[in-house]
Amino acid sequence: MAPPLSTPGALNKSRPWLISIGILSILVGFFAIAFPLAMTVAIEQVIGIVLIITGVFAITTVLFGEERNHRVATVLLALIRLAAGLALLIYTAPGVLALTTVLCAFFFAEGVVFLVSAFTLRHNRAWILILLNGLVAFVLGGLIFAHLPSAAAWAIGLLYGINSIFYGASLLGFAAAGKAS
Repeated sequence: MAPPLSTPGALNKSRPWLISIGILSILVGFFAIAFPLAMTVAIEQVIGIVLIITGVFAITTVLFGEERNHRVATVLLALIRLAAGLALLIYTAPGVLALTTVLCAFFFAEGVVFLVSAFTLRHNRAWILILLNGLVAFVLGGLIFAHLPSAAAWAIGLLYGINSIFYGASLLGFAAAGKAS
């Protein structure tokens, strides 16, 4: 099975989305670089809120849903989500440190995916941008890893911003290269 954007027709249909998401990613990236601490706290708080909301929805599903087989597991998982979300909202500093560690792992994993994708998409002239994006993700993960825990205050916002700019640039390059080929 071919990758979803490997055919010219699929790329032509996806080009407006690639351009839109690329531009949005670059704008968000610049904001995150300009205000890294604010972005760090905002990301941590949004994750806390999302965990609480999904925990409440899971409990609502148990109370009003008809599925009976997984009620205990669903309630336990919902309570874990609620507790984690509340912990992130109440204990911001430890939450930021925990999320910074997760971000480090994310950058390493994203680096692997982009490197593999780059070599898979060598037929596209922008494959080098995808390769570069993977290398940058690895470097960002290494920067976080080397400076934990002191990096927690600025790392999520700043490094997410840098990664977002490279991601947006690679999407724009991919869309532009696909049009030319």
